[in-house]
Amino acid sequence: MKDTFVVEGKGLLLSGGNKANLKGVDFRTELKLVLPDGSTLFTSVIGINWQNGDLIVSNGDNLNVPNKTEVWLNESKD
Repeated sequence: MKDTFVVEGKGLLLSGGNKANLKGVDFRTELKLVLPDGSTLFTSVIGINWQNGDLIVSNGDNLNVPNKTEVWLNESKD
């Protein structure tokens, strides 16, 4: 992830800088965020810009997501 922006009343925008691979991503997709310090946060997609790969995720007001955070699909191991 290249940058983040809080969209007031909407959520947190995660910007991949036009390099995002959105394969498997849809609304309500659960994501695992791996921060540069190795800690993890969990959230879900509430908005997608298909043209540039930006995502808006839930709980934006409660997430502190620094640049260079890795964004992964939170796939269950059923």
